Amino acid sequence: MDYEVKVIPEQKLGVINCKTPIEDLGVFLSMLMGWVDAEEIETEGEPFIVYFSPRHEVNQGDVVYDVSIVLKQDAEGTDKIRVVDMIENKVLAGKHYGSQDTIMDTYAQLVEIAQANHYDIIGSPKEVLIKNFHNCDDENDFITEIQLPIIEM
Repeated sequence: MDYEVKVIPEQKLGVINCKTPIEDLGVFLSMLMGWVDAEEIETEGEPFIVYFSPRHEVNQGDVVYDVSIVLKQDAEGTDKIRVVDMIENKVLAGKHYGSQDTIMDTYAQLVEIAQANHYDIIGSPKEVLIKNFHNCDDENDFITEIQLPIIEM
């Protein structure tokens, strides 16, 4: 697996906090992107999800997660969408190709890489939806970048 350690700079985010079945993700992603379009907000990169519930349990009822996108400028939030500042952080990043059905295999490989390189995973995983259900019809073509926040030990 190709992976990299990278520093994510301080960013301004549009965020929706969710506690729902993961099947509702599309609704919240549409809500976020609709707000971006309606307010003519410039964004950077693709939308992403941060999981606060264990990733391996996402198909077992309600999940706690954020749906977010990086904003190029400040914006006025809504009752559901918050605008927040995210501090700089270091991540171990690797790409998962294809269906979400096998994404836990990619997580396992990243954890092995972290352990082999003495990286301590210190936070919730982030999945950047590079090519996913919001912009791709064939799940075999999906590309998801998994980012695990780390410190080097």
